[in-house]
Amino acid sequence: MTLGAAGDAQTAPSRFVAVFEHPEVRGEVERLACAEWGWGTPREMHLQALKWHRERCTFELAMETTNGRYGAIAKVFDDDRSHVLPAMEAIRSAGFGAEAEFAIPRPLAYFPKWRVLLEETVPGPSAKEKIVQGRASERRMAAERCGQWLARFHAAGPRLGKPAAMEREFTRFATWRNQIATFGEPFAGKCEQLFRSLQAATPRGSVDARAGHGSYIPEHVILSESRTVTIDLDECHVADPSRDVAWFVVSVQRLALTQLGSLEALDDVVNAFLRAYHDSSEPGAARHLPFYRMLECLHRARRDLVKRVPPVAAWAEIMLDEGLRLAPRPQVEPDARAPRAAPEPAAPECRPAPGPASTGRT
Repeated sequence: MTLGAAGDAQTAPSRFVAVFEHPEVRGEVERLACAEWGWGTPREMHLQALKWHRERCTFELAMETTNGRYGAIAKVFDDDRSHVLPAMEAIRSAGFGAEAEFAIPRPLAYFPKWRVLLEETVPGPSAKEKIVQGRASERRMAAERCGQWLARFHAAGPRLGKPAAMEREFTRFATWRNQIATFGEPFAGKCEQLFRSLQAATPRGSVDARAGHGSYIPEHVILSESRTVTIDLDECHVADPSRDVAWFVVSVQRLALTQLGSLEALDDVVNAFLRAYHDSSEPGAARHLPFYRMLECLHRARRDLVKRVPPVAAWAEIMLDEGLRLAPRPQVEPDARAPRAAPEPAAPECRPAPGPASTGRT
């Protein structure tokens, strides 16, 4: 089996690569290819690392067989992910299968001993490619299809599990705030203000939790001809629908910031996505969107400072400013003794232009 790295000379962490070097794993893949997947008798297998994080790595697996060339996506995890395959099967059974307009990949196998998940490769460009590189009409089309897929998933996807309690989640959010604050001003003051705004804006009462993707971003949506297929369901859960919507919106803003130099450069994409989701979803499905957008701004600011090497302070400050812009303004009680002024026409909301973003890549 040939091993290679994607894009440049970097290699994936050796502990992930070592899994596929083991004869037991290779033998099981070859057996399934011949006996269950209908690929034919394997002749040669190639593995290429696509991306990796601290706790997982994604590979592209290509196999030459007696019937031709076939491929799959292989993911290796540090922890047990045995729930992902049955979750994907349940989602496909709920109307997201091979023939559906809005679909997910077919899961192929999970090896518990090795914590390896195999799923089919989906051909086609990602929504990210169309949004960043496409013409205006292509950007709009990609955004609309992403909004329609998510609305369909929230309406029909199986609710697997229970939503996390917001009280426990705030412990994690407070950790993000404290980590940002260690970078001093202006970050300490802005993240504290944003955290207090999040506390004040926290959704109260019962939430109509739905199937949630967990990391719904343009990179995870494949535009495969007439089908829209969403990948990376490793973190699917049950949550407020507004969370997925916010993840996508802020992810598009981040593409605008990091690729085009301005948080607002892809506002047409954001608007097209939100319109498509609104038109395809139940009324009020994303009513908590401002709260989750604020939260994701805090999350992204923390990543810019804590996770990036070196930190990109300019991006972090822009994200904190965006979160504060979204924060609800406190209601001021009118003085009953003061005369009431005639109302003025409402002015359109304007976002202050951010300072220049760093062009450094990390």
